[in-house]
Amino acid sequence: MKKLLMAVCTSAVLVGSAVAGPLTQGLEINGGENSFAALTLKRAQNVKEEIGEVKLRVSLNEAQQLKGYGFVLHFDPTKYEFLSAKEVDGNLLNASGGESTLFLASDKTPGQIAVGSMKVDGQGATGNGELVEFTFRTQDPPIPTDFQILDGILVDLVGSIDAINHIEIGSLVTVPTDYSLDQNLPNPFNPSTTIKYQLPSSGDVSMIVYNLLGQQVRNLVKETMDAGFHSVVWDGKDELGKQVASGVYIYRIQSGDFSTAKRMMLLK
Repeated sequence: MKKLLMAVCTSAVLVGSAVAGPLTQGLEINGGENSFAALTLKRAQNVKEEIGEVKLRVSLNEAQQLKGYGFVLHFDPTKYEFLSAKEVDGNLLNASGGESTLFLASDKTPGQIAVGSMKVDGQGATGNGELVEFTFRTQDPPIPTDFQILDGILVDLVGSIDAINHIEIGSLVTVPTDYSLDQNLPNPFNPSTTIKYQLPSSGDVSMIVYNLLGQQVRNLVKETMDAGFHSVVWDGKDELGKQVASGVYIYRIQSGDFSTAKRMMLLK
């Protein structure tokens, strides 16, 4: 375990293997309880991100008597500025006993962050849970190919070491916490306008435009959609493709138990 924590503070030069680099140099990958454990990197949800920030979290599934871990996160330094790495509150290693862990992080090499942690209470962690949260500054939406996790190891309670061979880069898109329907923009509009809406979970979605008499003018959305941030454009035409008259129109969204409506104005 001492080698593990010392290696975490060493800058890494990776060559594309899951166990290649200074983090595992000199360590005997002798196999232990965690050969089937899987590491996942994805966008942190339900946490506050400042403008221009991206928060990513790493979680581990199917851990068995886990004592410690270490890995190197690769990223594009021309696109991202690394700000911080910290253990997630209530992370897998200290969720059971609540004891603090020995956590280290190093970003000495551009585009690489080496992290590692070790339980110090003499117990092992079993199950699924989050481990680390990384914060970056960027002006571009993150995509999975921007990141890699390499040179990773898991150490069990008796000191046996497994390479982390099951690694997934999950969704890097934020998911809203609540349903929401935005005011259309521009408003008033001519000839078209954009309506944005948010879905915290996947499901059937319907969005219909009505006139002030309650008559249906246009069905803008009628499909099953994934959770996320969405938008639809109305071109001011009815179901038959004919341009509607100037005036006030109502657009209503329905998804599950959520339903709300707003007004918009078409001016010619």
